[in-house]
Amino acid sequence: MAKAQPADNKPYYQIVREALHANIRTGKLPAGTRLLVSAVADRLGVSRPPVKRALDLLAAEGVITPLSSQGYVVGAGGAGESTTRTNLHGLALDLPAELGSNLGQASWERIFAAVETDIMNCIPFGTFQISEAGIGDYFDVSRTVVRDVLSRLDARGLIDKDRSSHWIAGPFSARMLDDAHEVRRLLEPGAIAAAQPHLDSGMLSKARADIAAVLEGSVPLTQAVLGKLEADLHVEALRAGRNKQLARAVQLSQLSLVINRLFETYIGLHEETNLLREHALVFDHLLLGDGAGAAMALRHHLDADHARARARLKVLSVFDAAAIAPYLTRIH
Repeated sequence: MAKAQPADNKPYYQIVREALHANIRTGKLPAGTRLLVSAVADRLGVSRPPVKRALDLLAAEGVITPLSSQGYVVGAGGAGESTTRTNLHGLALDLPAELGSNLGQASWERIFAAVETDIMNCIPFGTFQISEAGIGDYFDVSRTVVRDVLSRLDARGLIDKDRSSHWIAGPFSARMLDDAHEVRRLLEPGAIAAAQPHLDSGMLSKARADIAAVLEGSVPLTQAVLGKLEADLHVEALRAGRNKQLARAVQLSQLSLVINRLFETYIGLHEETNLLREHALVFDHLLLGDGAGAAMALRHHLDADHARARARLKVLSVFDAAAIAPYLTRIH
């Protein structure tokens, strides 16, 4: 089974191996330093499985030496060689971006968005069984991390267990879309009104000008352009709000954005003048400092976009997903 890989197409265990080897070679991990799997995983911001595999490879190459159940020691000496218990966080290691960008994140957070996206990209097309072991192999993470991710997806209502206790995703029904819309139209207009006093006028002017450029025809509407315009209103503008829990709750209800994106991918872009005018009206109120008016305009837009998304979901249901993650198996 192919594994999820960073941008340079190397699996994480190989990135870990190369990073450790480089730091040993330069002396930033001195000879005699004790390397416990858990401590190295914590320092590098990755899960234990790729670290264990990387350390095993380095041991096979003679770069480090196993210390029975205690882990490994830097150097090719015997187990009797003097070892040093060092706080790895106190060492100024040279780390690639793939490792350093993960520091401070909980293990489940590093793969949650990827798993969520894989599932959301499939469930409009049917019902899929999720393999816990498959996720672990694909992302090089432990079963504990996988279960953390799945429990959070379960809490979102995106997956469920069948009578045999198998995790199941889908199908994405019109009822799911209706329920998400009901929550969204209650929360998002209030969130935009709360964010309005804190919004940067330059950002608002730029977003409004970008909409005008597309409506006037000076900028062609592409999937990337439309994605940016959607993000300006439904992501960037909401970030100015002080209530981060509210912003997160709104994000969890924005399922119509997923349907619209999939529709553009499978069917292609359609005429979006109405959507752009709806966006423009919201930004016009925000530029005037009228939070209440922006909330009313946004509620109108959400209702109209829900009707579009509902029709598009019906069209998508006759297609098959083009790409399915290897840990998902279609069952209906």
